[in-house]
Amino acid sequence: MVEEEIIQEALIALHKQTGITVKEIPWASLTKREKIGMDHRIRMKTGKEVIEFAVQVKNEIRKMHLPGLLERMETRKEVNWLIISQYIPRPLKDELKGLGVNYIEASGNCFVRHGGLYLYINDQQVTEVRIPEQGKLWKAAGLKFLFVVLQNTEMINATYRSLAKTSGIALGNIGPLIEELKNGGYVKTDKNGNLFLENTSQLQKKWVEMFASVLRPKLKLGTFRFLGAEGVKTDWKNDPALHFLWGGEAAGALLTNNLRPEKFAIYSSYPKIQLMKELKLIPDEHGSLELMEMFWDEEELKHAGKDLNTVPPLLAYAELATSLDSRNRETAEKIKVRYLENDR
Repeated sequence: MVEEEIIQEALIALHKQTGITVKEIPWASLTKREKIGMDHRIRMKTGKEVIEFAVQVKNEIRKMHLPGLLERMETRKEVNWLIISQYIPRPLKDELKGLGVNYIEASGNCFVRHGGLYLYINDQQVTEVRIPEQGKLWKAAGLKFLFVVLQNTEMINATYRSLAKTSGIALGNIGPLIEELKNGGYVKTDKNGNLFLENTSQLQKKWVEMFASVLRPKLKLGTFRFLGAEGVKTDWKNDPALHFLWGGEAAGALLTNNLRPEKFAIYSSYPKIQLMKELKLIPDEHGSLELMEMFWDEEELKHAGKDLNTVPPLLAYAELATSLDSRNRETAEKIKVRYLENDR
């Protein structure tokens, strides 16, 4: 569905349910400065009050889209922002509402708050947007494989058996995944018959987005709090990382010295019960630590974070770049410049 159709459908649905009149402001009437960061601009009239909103339009919104949307809003804090989308998953609608971000869904579901205006509708049925079928490359096994070859590009010429062992996937997946990379223009062959990666920046960007929405949810083993820790755990570096690697904010702190962690993630293949005993962890859905499954073979994969007891920089970058916290996104950029761009 194109942008104009999404906007019209959403505004008509809103008018039917609230009686509020909303009109688009002609794009040609806006100055170059006014257009920065927005897709459209609308004017909403409620009684005697007239409110203008800078609009960002999306066919659908997924978790991976939020950091980019929020970053655009941060650049223009002086305007009133509104997201209009054909479909927003319910958990993300709750998250947007919690962040105070205005949105309208094509069905008429909305959260809009400005001055004396408060609209919240959440009972309209909506049909989820169907994502086109993709190859195996962007499913869990493919993302594990890509993680290995993106983190260490030399691995693209390793034996199939070695690639399967290092990425933790079935041997039969390797050949089809490499063919899919070739068909997508991401793998080429040099004059000596060796493979090499092409368009790694584009491949890395797509991997980061898909990791957040496809692979990471499958890796989560639980949420915990540290026994006896009041609020933020400040002595986390004293916990001996014998059977795990630091991910998330802790990895960002160790890799860049640019962050004080408030939330933690650890990746491990060690038994969960044993880790809980060693680190004195208590199950708590509101806790500050997430326990994640280590999906790669740490002994086989060379990476810059080994000496610092962190996950590979690509994984740390992916977790921080898709965070809603601007501190984390800033740290992600430092990781990208220091560890990822220089590796190409």
